[in-house]
Amino acid sequence: MMELLNKPLIICGKEIKNRVVVPAMSDFGTVAPDGFIRQSHIDRYGAYAKGGAGLIIIEACSVVQMPENRDTVVLEHDGCIPGMKRLADVIHQYQAISLVQIMLTGLSTMQENRIAEISREDFLRYRAAFISAAVRCQKAGFDGVELHAAHGMYLNQVIEAGDRSDEYGGCFENRIRLLSELIQEIKKCCGSQFIVAVRFGNADIKELLHTAQAIEQSGGDLLDVSTGMGRYTAPADFPFDSKIYAASLVKKDARIPVIGVGNIATGQQAEKILTASYSDLIAVGRGHLCDPVWAQKVFSGKDPIPCRHCTHCLWYVDGRKCPARLERR
Repeated sequence: MMELLNKPLIICGKEIKNRVVVPAMSDFGTVAPDGFIRQSHIDRYGAYAKGGAGLIIIEACSVVQMPENRDTVVLEHDGCIPGMKRLADVIHQYQAISLVQIMLTGLSTMQENRIAEISREDFLRYRAAFISAAVRCQKAGFDGVELHAAHGMYLNQVIEAGDRSDEYGGCFENRIRLLSELIQEIKKCCGSQFIVAVRFGNADIKELLHTAQAIEQSGGDLLDVSTGMGRYTAPADFPFDSKIYAASLVKKDARIPVIGVGNIATGQQAEKILTASYSDLIAVGRGHLCDPVWAQKVFSGKDPIPCRHCTHCLWYVDGRKCPARLERR
């Protein structure tokens, strides 16, 4: 029946028609060096929306053009807005809610080796770039943004490894300051109905929970729990991925919705996670890479095309070469 998975959820006055989330996943091999949206993006995200997912989070988009080791969608200038608008429009055509994940990759793309080495001028310039990027996403018609503070990205580095000597480094209260200010400023610029989600993680469970609390207190709307700069250790008898375990810990005290992610392949698994109150929404990554109509099939009682768990995932070379993706043609 998938009763809970198919239940709507209202966030910031916007109805998410079900609890299925397409998480942010860059389509390697399809982004051009100029960082603009291409028809391949329109086709891909349109397929997810048509496929029935309730919430779609656009792949990590950089707020400043950096020397990445791959081509990345860039939101630094207003020239990105027309392409982003096309993307928002095709998703809304199928009554899905959509956020844009905004980020800086971090020290691997910068001249500095430590957060402390970033000049105050550049640190504040990056801060302003996040806010400007959120405003551009709103102008393009998106329902909100997701701040990427996980997976060792820049915001995650500031929180977990921030060693600055100013008010943004040292104790946890200082290291979380940048994230809190970004949430508050984006809300101030974009309004209360513009969703601000945060993808975050921290192997230090105490800091993970404190981060969730800071996001709530700053006015954040959605907690997307993933990994930080280290892995979690779940109890041996926990039946799901360790990231779901981390989400379940956050969920215990959360007053805003929590997204759980991690090796969820079937609707039955998703329904069990919701039934156990480990999270409020379920992010299905590989399932959607292999079968964009994952949600539609699950709700109609059909089996989606499964991930083959290739030794070397071809998505990280070029998603068009994924064997499961080729199967559906």
